[in-house]
Amino acid sequence: MSIKSPGRSFDARHVFLAAVAAFFIVVIIYPISMVVMKSFASKGGLTMASYARVFGEAANRRALWNSVWVSVASTIVCVAAGTLLAMIVVRTDIPGKSWLRTLLTLPYGIPPFIGAIAWAQLFGPVGYVSKLFTQLSGGTAAPWNIYSAAGVIIVLAVYQFPVVFITVSGALGRIDTSLEEAARMSGAGPLRTLLDVTLPLATPAVIAGGLLAFVGCISNFGIPALLGFRARFFVLTTRIYSALSIPDMPLAAAMSIVLAVVSGAALLLQRRFEKSQHRYTVIAGKSVRPQTLNLGGWRTPVFIAVAAVAFFAGVVPLTSMIVTSFLKYWGAPLTLQSMTLNHYRYISQLSMATRAFKNSLLLASGAATITMAVGTLVSYLSLRARMPSARLLDFIGTIPYAVPCTMVAIAMILAWSRPPVVLYGTIWVMLAAYLVRYMPFSIRTTNATLQQVHISLEEAARISGAGWMESMRDVVLPLIKPGLVAGWALVFMPAFRELTMSVLLWSQGSETIGVVIYNMQDAGYTQIAAALSTVVLLVILAGNTIVRKLSRGQIGI
Repeated sequence: MSIKSPGRSFDARHVFLAAVAAFFIVVIIYPISMVVMKSFASKGGLTMASYARVFGEAANRRALWNSVWVSVASTIVCVAAGTLLAMIVVRTDIPGKSWLRTLLTLPYGIPPFIGAIAWAQLFGPVGYVSKLFTQLSGGTAAPWNIYSAAGVIIVLAVYQFPVVFITVSGALGRIDTSLEEAARMSGAGPLRTLLDVTLPLATPAVIAGGLLAFVGCISNFGIPALLGFRARFFVLTTRIYSALSIPDMPLAAAMSIVLAVVSGAALLLQRRFEKSQHRYTVIAGKSVRPQTLNLGGWRTPVFIAVAAVAFFAGVVPLTSMIVTSFLKYWGAPLTLQSMTLNHYRYISQLSMATRAFKNSLLLASGAATITMAVGTLVSYLSLRARMPSARLLDFIGTIPYAVPCTMVAIAMILAWSRPPVVLYGTIWVMLAAYLVRYMPFSIRTTNATLQQVHISLEEAARISGAGWMESMRDVVLPLIKPGLVAGWALVFMPAFRELTMSVLLWSQGSETIGVVIYNMQDAGYTQIAAALSTVVLLVILAGNTIVRKLSRGQIGI
């Protein structure tokens, strides 16, 4: 299929292909290669000294071990909770399924570091739940400590279990019911069918979801930083942050490579299990209506239990955050006399907060616009033009998905802190980091959007005499516009509240809203951090509403 413009001596698509290739070389390949080189660098040439320090020094080895066991423990909780809740919501006759799904996926839309702040407000030494417990028990302190390894595990699990829930729910809803019908015709009861047929068929999805949750846990910075630093409990991401503060760049680069290897291995396994679902023909090529298990007298108790979990995981922390933002001081009694709007007035007059909002809006808008433009070109050249080189670009653009944010930040420091192009110390280095991090999201979104538009429409335009540019402008882009807008918002929302890369790259005058909230909470300004977090959550909620409306409920929480 050729779509050269009539009368032209060259194919315009090759110009765009070359431009995207140059963009990826500068924005992705060059910075990431600098991290790899730095991890082996020394004054005398290439060396493994930095890796020897990662595995040889007790503090680094302990941080690596903490990352692994904490992530494994959180993943076990995620898999158990996510699978059980998905089975109940999808495969039983529990009432209120629609809004239970929304509540159970709500934590997925909340920035994890804001969630950590909310949980500290609930279960910290003077948190709401801790104070209630001491008042009821007559004790002097609650028997738990949120600032600990256990606190990190629980909060990580709360914000990653929706990944397993979404993955398993999708698989359960698509399982061919003829297999279950065969089991029942053989004499198996509903519960036996569920355990012996349905659950084994969903196992690849359970494992794939668990691996995604593991990657989310081991690469997280905000939760272990906010809950672990105070207990001197370090994981690899917070250890990298400390190494950069010294600074010890070779050690930070080596640790980030180790983290990327662990995350990349988990993602490769996840892809393998995802493909195995198709090998087991879990998904049939016909419309499937899942059969549900009649809970009988257990219907109401099970509903109450699931609703309680959903409220406690999603609604209670948000309520805690909002209530705290109105308190006159942290620890004040929960009465109307203790409430004030002063914190909102303060942040509206705080130049740093205003600047942070402007910076975050600029960075998120810029990252969303640029990545969606490049992603659209890559997807079109790969899927429609079927250019072999474009498929390579598709692969390169997806690589950052397996790269932890800490490694992206280190890559930006190494690549853009020396002439001829110096971006470090400016806001533009964060934009460069966002472009790397969110490029995979835009490519995957535009891939899915383009596949929904049949190529015959574009062919009809060309038969009518339109060139490639005209068919793109008048046919393809208008048809995929809703998907592009939804994809733009999906990049904008996480970029707007991004923390991990920003906290490593920010400088005076280039603060983002995530950095300001983190610094406020770290400095003890709990109510100010809560007020800022509430505003951010409102922006995310509005963005999610727009995405759901544009995608007709297919995308969003």
